[in-house]
Amino acid sequence: RGLDGHFHVEAMVDGTPLRFLVDTGASDVVLSKADAERLGFDPARLDYTQQYSTANGTVFGAPVRLNEIEIGGIRVDNVRASVNGGEMDGSLLGMSFLSRLSGFSVEGDRLILRP
Repeated sequence: RGLDGHFHVEAMVDGTPLRFLVDTGASDVVLSKADAERLGFDPARLDYTQQYSTANGTVFGAPVRLNEIEIGGIRVDNVRASVNGGEMDGSLLGMSFLSRLSGFSVEGDRLILRP
């Protein structure tokens, strides 16, 4: 758990290291525009057609697919994701990744991911 009270993970996404905030309330993995660019996407050329209802209101994202996300030796292939149409400080590791694990749990200040 970080000093902000949230869980953050370092992941390799299609061979590129990215930092995520773990968000069980996010349906999909959500990429910031900056992280999307690091992965080779051009945010200006994407179609922001996917609507999401968030605590901050309705936002739109551009659907994309990630070949693989690897965290600590756990690898998930062909992950549904979206590039957020608005500005974000970082990317979210949502349920399109987490639901493909056998499970995850919080033990004190540790988040345990199970392949």
